[in-house]
Amino acid sequence: MSLYQVQKLVQSVNRDAESRTRFLESRESFAGEFELTDDEREALVSMRIHDLYDMGVHPLLLRPFTIIHGVSETDYLKAIREEG
Repeated sequence: MSLYQVQKLVQSVNRDAESRTRFLESRESFAGEFELTDDEREALVSMRIHDLYDMGVHPLLLRPFTIIHGVSETDYLKAIREEG
């Protein structure tokens, strides 16, 4: 697992408009540019918020990432509080 690579992708999508556009157009293709495990890639591509949180993605990166994807605060909080 490479938490650094996961957070690097998330931060790139959060901060860079071009990266955001590319990710939204083809999540799988964009994720392929990072050194991710299959589980990490699937969590990012499928927006498995709880899994990303459990991996250790910092909430100050994760919340803006979910906002970009239209996740409400209520749904975000519910997702990170899920029992694994």
